[in-house]
Amino acid sequence: MRTDKLVYLLLQLAPQGFFALIGRNPDDASRYEFKSVELKETAFRIDGVFVPKSDDDFIYFIEAQFQPDETFYARFFAEIFLFLKQYPAKKWNAIALYPSRNVEQKNLEGFDDLLELPRVKRVYLDELPESEKVATGLFKLLVEPERTAGEAARKMASRANKAELDLIEQILTYKFRTLTRKEIREMLKIQEELLKDTAFYREAFEEGKVEGRQEGEAKGRQEGEAKGRQEGERGAKLAMIPLLRELGLSDEKIAERLNLAPADVQSVPKANG
Repeated sequence: MRTDKLVYLLLQLAPQGFFALIGRNPDDASRYEFKSVELKETAFRIDGVFVPKSDDDFIYFIEAQFQPDETFYARFFAEIFLFLKQYPAKKWNAIALYPSRNVEQKNLEGFDDLLELPRVKRVYLDELPESEKVATGLFKLLVEPERTAGEAARKMASRANKAELDLIEQILTYKFRTLTRKEIREMLKIQEELLKDTAFYREAFEEGKVEGRQEGEAKGRQEGEAKGRQEGERGAKLAMIPLLRELGLSDEKIAERLNLAPADVQSVPKANG
């Protein structure tokens, strides 16, 4: 999953963090619905729009830009103004989310006046201050260096709810692609009981069940084949006992020759006469 897709996942599932980022009360998230909007008769699509449930509040246009793009602002403002043409709204704000200033478009000529408007805000995730709010910390965790990401995630996990735990695990899975789900859970060092209701845990559990079933089936086949061979060999040996008796061998000698227990040999009835 690309990092910008993780951003939109956070906006959808932890919108309180976004409202804290822009200086609003996190509880204001309940007054909004997060949408992806297709603009009519154009090739434009705005992936992140917080649409207010009341006409008295602002619309927020959000774009996460994690790759350098010198046409970014032309596209972003074009999308916004097309939206406002098709869906008139007087109160709007535009938020550009960057991992750092290094990724932002370098040539701002023609856009510098727009970028100075109070309604336009640029957020650099690596410059976010430490926050006690997990929903806000999730955004910073996206760009946290690997050497400190584990510790930062553990601190958040200790005060996160189950939905936030799931997002923490997904972010770590993206950042540490060589680690297994089990290793990610061990990195977080939190009680397994808290993890059991997260989607991440359920997926890992289902994967474990499938792997366990497959291993069990393979082991069962191997054990079945081995047992079948042993039973076949034992049956063949038992069938030879009457013939060996006719040749004059005692039951003790037959047991020794066929590598059978004396009781096995004796279990074969002797011929009458």
